[in-house]
Amino acid sequence: SLLKSGAMSTELVLRHGDGRVRVTFQHAPVWERGVEPGSCPPQGLKLFRTMVSKERLRPAPVDGIEDSTIQGPPSYDEEKSNPPIPGNPRFFRPIPPFKWHAKWSGTSWTWGPQTGDRGWSLSEVDEADAWHGRPMGDATGTWSLRLGGGVLIQCPRVIAGGNAGICRLAWLPEDDGVVGTMEDGNTAKLLRVEASVNALEPIVSEDDD
Repeated sequence: SLLKSGAMSTELVLRHGDGRVRVTFQHAPVWERGVEPGSCPPQGLKLFRTMVSKERLRPAPVDGIEDSTIQGPPSYDEEKSNPPIPGNPRFFRPIPPFKWHAKWSGTSWTWGPQTGDRGWSLSEVDEADAWHGRPMGDATGTWSLRLGGGVLIQCPRVIAGGNAGICRLAWLPEDDGVVGTMEDGNTAKLLRVEASVNALEPIVSEDDD
């Protein structure tokens, strides 16, 4: 979406069980060195802000009020004292780097202006498509961040006209279950979403001669 300030905002969301991770990338207009800002159309959009939200729907008890609940944000202390049941995410836990390189399978959904919605099953994610295992990204000029709880985000530092920018979010909401616990038999989950962003493309107006 385009903000009043002229900045572009791109939002990616992944949901698992009663929780979700939401990431918002914001890119602002920039000009090359020596070019007066505003003297011509922007020559690029530069990343200036990234917001990450970890959200949940699990109710939490209110102190001093019996049988009452509130919809509060997830916290380390609450998650430690009341571990989520299998099928719901754990936001506050360490993730060893090798976990990202496991063999993953599942389903994939894509959408394109010409192809529309397409879905298929994956017996294994190809190495070329396993970008979640490459934290620095695939292209020069990628900004990336790996957060606790199994969250990886990537986006272009600068988006220029004629070049699509790829914004990505990957999340490991659950681990393999530990034998003898209530998570016994549970399998680790990997969720991913990516969006191709085009900006600063010329618009041909029918009113132009």
